[in-house]
Amino acid sequence: MYTPIIGMEVHVELNTSSKMFCSCKNEPEVETPNTYICEICTGQPGTLPVPNKEAIIQTMRITKALSCSILPKSKFDRKHYFYPDLPKGYQISQYDEPIGRGGQILLDFIIEDNIRKQANITIERVHLEEDTAKLTHKAGGESLVNFNRAGVPLVEIVTQPDFMSAVEAKKYCQELQIILRYLGSSNAQMELGQMRCEANISVQVAGSFEIVGGIVKPLNNTTLNPKVELKNLNSFKAVERGILYEIARQTSMLENGETWTQQTRGWDEQKQETVMQREKEGAADYRYFPEPDIPPFEPHIIEPHITIPELPQKKRVRFNNEYGFSYADSFILTQEKAVAHFTEAVMSDLVEWLYEMPEVKGKSDEIREQKMQKIARTSGSWLTNKLLPALQQANKSITEFSVSAENIAELIALLYANKVNQTNAQKILSLMVEASTDIDPTHIMEEKGYGMVQDKQKIALIVEEVIRSYPKQVEEYKNGKDPVLKFLVGMAMQASEGTLDPQIVEDVLKNMIPK
Repeated sequence: MYTPIIGMEVHVELNTSSKMFCSCKNEPEVETPNTYICEICTGQPGTLPVPNKEAIIQTMRITKALSCSILPKSKFDRKHYFYPDLPKGYQISQYDEPIGRGGQILLDFIIEDNIRKQANITIERVHLEEDTAKLTHKAGGESLVNFNRAGVPLVEIVTQPDFMSAVEAKKYCQELQIILRYLGSSNAQMELGQMRCEANISVQVAGSFEIVGGIVKPLNNTTLNPKVELKNLNSFKAVERGILYEIARQTSMLENGETWTQQTRGWDEQKQETVMQREKEGAADYRYFPEPDIPPFEPHIIEPHITIPELPQKKRVRFNNEYGFSYADSFILTQEKAVAHFTEAVMSDLVEWLYEMPEVKGKSDEIREQKMQKIARTSGSWLTNKLLPALQQANKSITEFSVSAENIAELIALLYANKVNQTNAQKILSLMVEASTDIDPTHIMEEKGYGMVQDKQKIALIVEEVIRSYPKQVEEYKNGKDPVLKFLVGMAMQASEGTLDPQIVEDVLKNMIPK
C-alpha cells in the first residue's frame, strides 16, 4: 500500500504601484511588450536595487494573515540559475532568513449545511522575491522575452507536506486566494499568472516514513522515493487533476519496480498528463549567498503598525453565530469581501424593516433573538440562491449592483411578512438586478400588482369558485376530514397564482363551509 506526501508552493504577484527593486510601473499585463522596463529590471551591469517598502509591508500583512511569526531579522539573497527569463543570471530572493515562518490555514469542508470537516495546513515560510521575465515560445523554436514582468514583487508561500489528498490541496489554494483578495494584496487571478500554484509530490510505501516538524524522515533505514515538483497548474481544477495524475503515475512506477529522479514536471492541460521539464536542482545548485547590495532589515520594527481586516474564516464563524446562517450559506457569503459587506448591511437593515411592519410583532431585539432561525433561512436562501445567481447571470458583480442593501432587506422583509409570494418576489428581484438606479421593491410590488391579496371580499369570490369546482372535497371536509382543507386552500392559491394570503384563505373557507 502506498501513501502520497504532498506540499504546496504558491507564488503571488503583489498589487504594488512599482516593481520590487526599481521605480518601473507594476503592470505586467500591459499589451505592448517591454514597456515598463529600466536598467535595473533588465539586469544591466552597475545598477543597484532598492527594495520596495510597500512590497515588504504587503508581505508582512500576508504573513500575519497566515498566523506566521514575523522574524526579527530578514535579508535578501541571490539565487543563481541560468535561464533566458533571468537577465542577471540570478534572482534576488530570500533563503535562510525570510520575512515569516510557522503559520497555518484551517480548511473548512462543508459536508452539510451545518456540518464541517476541517484540515489544518502548516505554513513553513513566507518570503519575498522578484519575478522573472515572461517567455513566449513560438513555432520553429523561436522564443520572445517580455521584461514587463521582470522585477514584479512576488511572494512565495510554502507549506509543510500536510495534505492528505488532491482535494485538500485544491481547497488550500482556493482559500489562499480568498485571503489574498480580502487583504487587497493581490487580485490572485490564476489565468493571468498573478497566482501560480506548484505541488511537491512523492509516493511512498505506507509506514516507511514519518513527518517531524515538516520534515519527511525515513524509518527502518528505508530509502525514500524522490519528490516531483509539478508546475503549470493554472487553475484550481488543474491543481486537483495534476496531483491525482502524478500520484497515479508514481504509484504505477512503484508497482512495476521502476524508479525516478528528483525532477520538475509540467501539467499539460490538453493531454491531461504531466510531462518532464528538467532534473530538479537542490539548494546547493542555486549557490545562495546574501545579496551584497541590500543590507539586512528588521521587519519587527514596523510590525506593530501592520493591520489586517477580519478574515473570511473568522467572518464565517461570526455569520453563523451572529446571524444564524448555515455554514454553507456563511461560506458562500464570505468568499468575496464586497459580498460579505453587502450581506452585513442587509442583515442590519432587515430587522429594522421587520420592526416597522405591523405583521411582525416585537421589538427589534426580540425579533432578532426569537425569530433568528427563520430570518436566517429566508435571507440566507435569497442572498445565496437568488441574488448572487441573478447577478452572475446578468454579468454583474456586487459592486456593480445599483440597488442598495436597504432595498434588498426590504424585499426580504416583504417576503418574510407574507406580503409577496416567492414567484412575484423573484420577478421584483429580476427588475432590481436589471435596474441602473436604486429602486424600491414596495413601489414595484404596488405598481405591478405583485402583492399578496388580503382583501377578504376579493378572496371570498375566489373561494366561492373553488367550493363550486370541488364539491366532493367540500363534502369530505364537512364530514370531518380536516386535512382536505389544505387541498382547498391550495386550489385557491393556484387560481390566484399564489397572490392570496393563505391564512386569510383558510379562515374564509372555514366560514363559508360550515361543519
